[in-house]
This record gives sequence, structure tokens and C-alpha cells, in this order.
Amino acid sequence: MDNLGRLDVEALRQLVTLKENSGKLNRLESKRQRLKEEIDRVEEQIREFLGQFPEVRGYLATAGGSLRRLTPSGRRPRGWIRSQVEDVLREAIEPMTPAEVRDEIARKHPEEATKNLYLAIFQHLRRHDEFSQDDSGRWLMTQKESA
Repeated sequence: MDNLGRLDVEALRQLVTLKENSGKLNRLESKRQRLKEEIDRVEEQIREFLGQFPEVRGYLATAGGSLRRLTPSGRRPRGWIRSQVEDVLREAIEPMTPAEVRDEIARKHPEEATKNLYLAIFQHLRRHDEFSQDDSGRWLMTQKESA
């Protein structure tokens, strides 16, 4: 309590604001957690529903996927971006911009046309040596020589 006497008015205001907002922050975080749990429950119900159909199970068996992949918050399988970018650039007649690569992937896989697809493609192109950028900012596959 003695420390409160040493605080100036502005510091006391900040302390009061912090105390008031910490309760609000705790309530918001609790609400966020409840909503995440509700999303998980709904997605589980979706997976259970889809799992009833042999066509869905057959598709997943041939595509190497899981029911988790069929729900909105499911993540792309590891290496999916890489394989898609490689396929698009391998088939391309000329170098492409990341936006053109994104458009081509989105044309083939409309369910993957999310807001972060462009960023994932751009980051992948920048991070891997099998892609090179020309002077106009377009990307192409680097030709690997066979040994």
C-alpha cells in the first residue's frame, strides 16, 4: 500500500485502466475458448456425418486424406503447397507470377482458394532452390540435371 502513495495521477489512472481491462480481457479469452470448443464439437459432428457415406470414405482412401481435411479448419496435408506449385510451374509454358500460380491452383482446387493461399505460395517460392525468379518477377522451375 505504501507504493500507491508514490504513484502520480497518470500512473494511478493506468493502474485502474489495467485492472478494469484485465477482467474484460479474461472474459474475452474465456469466450474465445468456449467458441473454439464449440467449433471443435461442430466439426466432429460434420466428420461423423460425412463418415456415414461410403463415397466420402472411398474418396479419402484414394486421395490419401482424412475426414479432418473435409472440415473448414482442417489443415492442408504436409507438402501440399509444394506439390501444387511444382505441378503448376512444371506444366507452365512460360514463367508465372505468384498470383498466376495461385489462380491456377484455385481453378483446380476451389476449396483451397483461401485468403492465405497467395502468401503460402509466395513464401514457398522464395524458400526453395528449385524455383528461380526472372528479372520481371516471374517464377519458373529450376531445371535439375540428372546424374
